[in-house]
This record gives sequence, structure tokens and C-alpha cells, in this order.
Amino acid sequence: MAEQLVSIGLPVFNGERFLAQAVESLLNQTYKNIELIISDNASTDATPDLCKRYAASDARVRYSRLPENIGGVPNANRVFSLASGAYCMLAADDDVWQPTYVEQCVRCLERDPSAVLVCSEMAIIDETGTIQRRVGFSRTSDSLRPADRLREFANIFTIADATYGVTRTRTVRQTPLFAIHPGHDRIFLAELALRGRIVRIPEYLYLRREHDRRSVNAYPSLRERYAWLSPGYARKRPFPHWGYLRGFASAVVRVPMKLRDKWACGIVLLRWVRYHWKDLAGDLKP
Repeated sequence: MAEQLVSIGLPVFNGERFLAQAVESLLNQTYKNIELIISDNASTDATPDLCKRYAASDARVRYSRLPENIGGVPNANRVFSLASGAYCMLAADDDVWQPTYVEQCVRCLERDPSAVLVCSEMAIIDETGTIQRRVGFSRTSDSLRPADRLREFANIFTIADATYGVTRTRTVRQTPLFAIHPGHDRIFLAELALRGRIVRIPEYLYLRREHDRRSVNAYPSLRERYAWLSPGYARKRPFPHWGYLRGFASAVVRVPMKLRDKWACGIVLLRWVRYHWKDLAGDLKP
């Protein structure tokens, strides 16, 4: 069977520090039929030169540069919109993927129609690329019950590393993509999980880099975080917990499910409201 094209979208802004390692780990995948879509969010460092060099040396690299910074979320959504492969995957400019990552994810998707996204276990690396720890904990996103899968990502403290998994492009295009919200990855994963199982390969093939310039570290306050997500939100009042609730509830309404599964998901959300009622009330305080 011929290899299906996998579109890997890499949104970047001023990523010169680790970009080369990320790009090379993707281009060196054992699964060769890929396109690497790099969307440069008007970087002011050496990122454009690095990207042009890779595009000139490897025909699989598609590089485009935006004339102005449109924000982290719109840029991520842009790479999804440019995908032309049967499968797609989001990548970060500071992380690393082991060579068999894409191959194993695609193999699992082709073997299992009930899976909508496949990722691997995650290890944390430092600035030098040295593994600091391996992240392992129980998960429910591969359950056959949609409510169980929703429960994992409705937990706003769940690590959303599955965002960098491989999924079917047609499935992604059935979603509204990323919302302008600090938890956009969890909301997106919650909807995907309602559409099918999220399967995790039991190997540490994804290496997430921890460093001081990661967005969660560089933009510690909520208002700064919203401004990074989209510049137009810099002066707007954020309602993060209401945003979570709206995102999860909209997905439950939108995704086709059996009535009993919708009821079960509704119960998950009612419990979420009971647990977070103080946070919801806090969002409304002046």
C-alpha cells in the first residue's frame, strides 16, 4: 500500500533557538511521504533564513511568511487550513520527535478506524535535549465511551500533549479548530475525543522541551496569554472558565452521538460546573 501524505504544520514566531532541531527531527522521520508546512508569524530573528534554507534543500518543505503577527492560535489554525494530506499533525518549533513517530501513528490509524488521533507517550527534555523525566499517568481517552473520553480533556489540568498527534485531515476539518482561549488545545482535543478514540503508543517518541521562552513561561499572566493567542484580545476582558464550558458544551451539541452518550456527556459537564462554580463566578467579578 502506498504511503498516504502526512501534512505536518509548524507555526513559528522567533523560533531560531530550537527550530533547526525540530525541523530536522521531522524531516528525518522513517515515514517519508510528508509535507512540512512552516507558517512564519512575522518573525524578527533568524527564523526566516533558517526556513528558507530548509525549503531550498528539501522539496517537502513549504514555507510562507506572514506580513504581520496574527497571534499564536490563528497561525496554528492556518497550518491546518493549508494541509493537503490525508493525515495531518501539528508540530512545535522547540520540540523533538523520534524517527518512527509518524510511521507508528499512521500505521495505528490505518489499522484502527475507531481511532481519530494517535500520539505517543511524552518525555520532557531540557534546553540541551537531555531527557529530564518521562510523563506517565492513567488516561481514559482510548475508552469506547465518549463520556469517558470527554472527561479526560474536560479536566483543565490534563497535559494536552496529544495535540501533537497524527489525525485524519477530514476529521480536523469537521471541527472549529482552535478557539482563542488559553486552553484551546484541551477544547480541541475534547471535540476530537467525542468523535473517536485517542490512542497512545506506549513508547516515548515525543520529546517536549521545557525552557524559559515557552509561551506558558514567557506570558505568565492571563491577559498576556490572551494577547499572545491573538493580538486583538489584548484589551478584552477574559472569561476563561466560561470559555472552557462553552467549548466543551458546543462540542457535545455539535458531534453526532447516540442520545444516551449525549446524556452521559451532559452529566460530565454538570459535574464540571459543580466543581468549577467558584471559578465561573470569579470570571464575572469586576
